[in-house]
Amino acid sequence: MEVVLREKTYKVKYSIRAMLAFEQLAGKSFEIKNLTDLYIFCYCMLLAGMNEEPLTFDEFLDACDEDQEMITRLSEYVNKQAKVNERFAGEEESKKRCRKHKHTRTL
Repeated sequence: MEVVLREKTYKVKYSIRAMLAFEQLAGKSFEIKNLTDLYIFCYCMLLAGMNEEPLTFDEFLDACDEDQEMITRLSEYVNKQAKVNERFAGEEESKKRCRKHKHTRTL
């Protein structure tokens, strides 16, 4: 996903790097429970996609204030990626159960 902040396009990445950055900045395990967590994670996704000098968190918040729809788009992106991750985790769990069941049947 890409966002435009102050007439500059940035890549946003929902990734392990973004989650680790969240944990470092927030000082807690990765979990989005409130608005502050959402903004911090959106900023971390922006940092994860940057190759140049990063924006400060205050600059990011200022850009969000200037384009209030941006946080809505980022939030929708986070929700979409979380659903994909949940589905993938569910498929992996199902495969594990299936393998275990097959192994039990051959005994």
